[in-house]
Amino acid sequence: MADMSSRRARGAVQIAAQDEPVYFAQSGGVYRAVRASNVGNGLFVIREPVRDVQIADVSVAGGYRVIENTAAPHLVGADCVGLRVHGAKASDLERSFARIRYDSHDGVIEDVSASGMLTTGSKDLPVGIAFADTAHDFRVERCFMRGFQWKRGDRQYWNGDGFSTERGNARFLFRQCAAWDNSDGGFDLKSTETVLDNCVSGRNARNFRLWSSIRATRLTSLYPVKIGGTGDTSHFSIMAAQGLVEPLVITIEHLTVKSDRGWPIFDVHDGPAKITIGSHDIQVPPGTPLVRSRGGGSVPGGVSFAGTPPKL
Repeated sequence: MADMSSRRARGAVQIAAQDEPVYFAQSGGVYRAVRASNVGNGLFVIREPVRDVQIADVSVAGGYRVIENTAAPHLVGADCVGLRVHGAKASDLERSFARIRYDSHDGVIEDVSASGMLTTGSKDLPVGIAFADTAHDFRVERCFMRGFQWKRGDRQYWNGDGFSTERGNARFLFRQCAAWDNSDGGFDLKSTETVLDNCVSGRNARNFRLWSSIRATRLTSLYPVKIGGTGDTSHFSIMAAQGLVEPLVITIEHLTVKSDRGWPIFDVHDGPAKITIGSHDIQVPPGTPLVRSRGGGSVPGGVSFAGTPPKL
């Protein structure tokens, strides 16, 4: 498809993308009211350093990825500063709604609902919204990611996340976001200085998979599901590391946990973690483990509750 780069997409633009990029984002570009199907690796492609790109009121039916951030071959980076994404719906995505990389920063993604599909390719790890490299200072608000699943062999690890950040990412706020029916983590977060504000994760293999210290206001974990492969199933997987001098610190002001099966509430991997809970509403079968150690993981002194601990 021809390059349809534009500073403004006007009207209700109807596009059959035919598996190819459509808009190559430009600084100050406003892309609004786009209806597309069969998108390739980016309905919107950020391939050079840009500022103040706005994407709003977008609807996508089927394809690979809606927003892709990959530098053109002659460039070493494609930092996106001040990205604003507001109001988007996408369904039947093979890979993701958005991938944001390089030193992109000071962005907002809000009011996005996206669903994936069962993917079987050898390399196409599906993630609803993914951040990588040194992207930092993003707010993700009222976003809903569902069904990003990667089917592999029974003895392989089935990845597939709703939201993910990588080491090198920093200062992320997820507010009123939800992740459902993903084959690995609902929220799989390695970023530092991360805040979760009133987020829900349900029917994922690991509803919350946390690799760095985080602070949360209200978190709700609902009905984890073993979807397939070799990975664990739990409400929270705390990915502490061996040899840590200081434990990972997980602070949750109010925790809601519900399940009809006895999946562990906290799986703690490899190293020490400090877990502090304020108020709680925990409804699980009798005998459900509060903490399960994986590879020597531990919670020295046990989980700290501000009030009466739950009876499990």
